[in-house]
Amino acid sequence: MSSKTSHSLLLIGSNAVLRVQKRTSFIHKWSHFQRWQELEKARVREEHVRDIALQRNFIKTPTGMYLTPERPEDVLPKKDPADMTRKDTGALPIDLLTAHTQMRYLDHSFDNIRRYRRYRHFQHLQMIPERLLFLGPDLAAAHFLVHRGASVKFLDDDAWYKKDKSGVSIVANLVSMKRISILVKNYKLPGRKVPGLYIEAIDASGTELMFEGLENLQNLKHLRMLRLADCPYVDDWTLGRIGGMMENLEMLDLSGCHRISAKGLMGLKMLKSLKYLRLEGIEAKNLGKAALLLEDTIPSLKVLGVDYEHELEVLEADFRLLQNPSVIEDAKGNMFAEDDNGRLFYIGGNVNERPVVDDNDKPIVTSTIRREIPAMSDREFDEIDQLSGGKLRHLLVGSPSGYEWNSQVRSYTEL
Repeated sequence: MSSKTSHSLLLIGSNAVLRVQKRTSFIHKWSHFQRWQELEKARVREEHVRDIALQRNFIKTPTGMYLTPERPEDVLPKKDPADMTRKDTGALPIDLLTAHTQMRYLDHSFDNIRRYRRYRHFQHLQMIPERLLFLGPDLAAAHFLVHRGASVKFLDDDAWYKKDKSGVSIVANLVSMKRISILVKNYKLPGRKVPGLYIEAIDASGTELMFEGLENLQNLKHLRMLRLADCPYVDDWTLGRIGGMMENLEMLDLSGCHRISAKGLMGLKMLKSLKYLRLEGIEAKNLGKAALLLEDTIPSLKVLGVDYEHELEVLEADFRLLQNPSVIEDAKGNMFAEDDNGRLFYIGGNVNERPVVDDNDKPIVTSTIRREIPAMSDREFDEIDQLSGGKLRHLLVGSPSGYEWNSQVRSYTEL
């Protein structure tokens, strides 16, 4: 075999090896998705580099020294007036003008900074289509959850995957109760789609998961357990989204989610496979009634953490209150005390008593309920106030905390 032939074969072999290495290295890389803003910045940067090169090549010595022209526009390519940008005409950039206009509207207060961080957090929870395309629904959801402090468990795997405070991935084996730290950035999760890898359980308790973030948890066909205990942003909208997209869910933990109401629980009625629902630490009105309706709708469901004795006491108190001739009830279940002039005073029901709150969930308007003194005898006023648990007097004087009627407010008004 001639040397020329061997050289050509060696060249072909080396090219094939380079192509294989390039292809295998690309497997673990994400494709860079460029938006039009990034393309525009790249174009402006290229023009800037080209303009600098033209100016430096205006007068250049063999030693490498150069002189730039006194008028840079003399060496730059000419443009028609219709194609000239604001930079070409010497005008100020539009971004600078916009920022200058907004300077007087800047608010550096703590409330505005907190609001800005919440908005950034909302943007951080949005779904990335490229992640779903390259990883699949289950693995994409695992990356999304583990990165935000949650832990996941895959089907036929006893390990829980999460990260610690330093961002290091931790694999917790529930069988041997051992912890192994993995010093990698991808949380010991594959960087590409793996066939047969399905999420079976999710523990997102204490995380800042909200309604918008549930878009990343679609098409989890094998998900059986979901823990959302003590999540500050889980509300009725979140429950409606869960009820419409997690049909195979068997265990749901909503303990400590104080934004949930009794009406929001009915959004779970589509989960026909649900077996256990934990509602500990939730003080929503008519929670026991909603839990009973939910158990009647889903025969296999068992609701845990609801104080049915307390709910029965509240129901009996409402029944005694309605027996008073001066108390009437509307079609929505709201109760009013009617005075001698025919005016109605709200004393119980489904009216939201804190309609306006700030970023800290503190009320700006304490109550929108009428506060005039009802035209009735003192004996009748005291009787209705006692039957309502002191709520009539509470609504007249205003709540000390502005919050709706609860045991803490009742203790304040009795002082």
